[in-house]
Amino acid sequence: MNQSHIDYSQSIFQCPLCNSIPKEDRGHFLQDVRYSAKRYGKGDMLVAQGSVYEMLYIVVKGEVSTEMSDEKGDFLKVELIKAPNPLATGFLFATDNISPVTAIAKTDCVVILIPKDNVYLLMTKYPNFMKAFLSYISNKVAFLSEKLRFTSLRTIRAKLAYYVLKESKGEEEFQLKTSKEELSRLFGVSRPALVNVMMQMVDEGLIGVNKRKILIKSRTALQRLF
Repeated sequence: MNQSHIDYSQSIFQCPLCNSIPKEDRGHFLQDVRYSAKRYGKGDMLVAQGSVYEMLYIVVKGEVSTEMSDEKGDFLKVELIKAPNPLATGFLFATDNISPVTAIAKTDCVVILIPKDNVYLLMTKYPNFMKAFLSYISNKVAFLSEKLRFTSLRTIRAKLAYYVLKESKGEEEFQLKTSKEELSRLFGVSRPALVNVMMQMVDEGLIGVNKRKILIKSRTALQRLF
């Protein structure tokens, strides 16, 4: 069901793509943006893998899960997108703009949809929007590269060892930037499984853990795990 523009117009500016628009330009931006808002119930499909991706989707309420299937029918969870964030920005302007993922509403949600040609218009008229869009895509590529790296590591121990060493940047002690919940999603494992392996590594004297503070006790031993 489409919603009125009045209901969700200000929600656009909560999204990372639009929150850098100066307040004095937001009225003009809303006049230029051509969008509709749509509600999805829990379990509804927003985008099907293999479909043409011609609209910018911005989740303004709820959560959306993306997953990918192969020829064998095996599924890989790619990402959990929480409001207020866009969905699959990197494929909108691709030459072959076919969605490689299926997007499913994990909760009841509201999504703003902006046609591709209108997104291009907004980029040409609002440099801050264009910069934010390009930055978001670049950050997403970096995230997916890491996701691919973690997929290639077979065990939770290997994933955790690699992540800890990478995030430490050569320091003996550092602070985790992400929660264990976010880390488990990045690894594609459950939070209890991640915590269990982390505590095993603590007991083995490989690392020390105090909330988000990580102490590396044996860098060489961690390197041998992947």
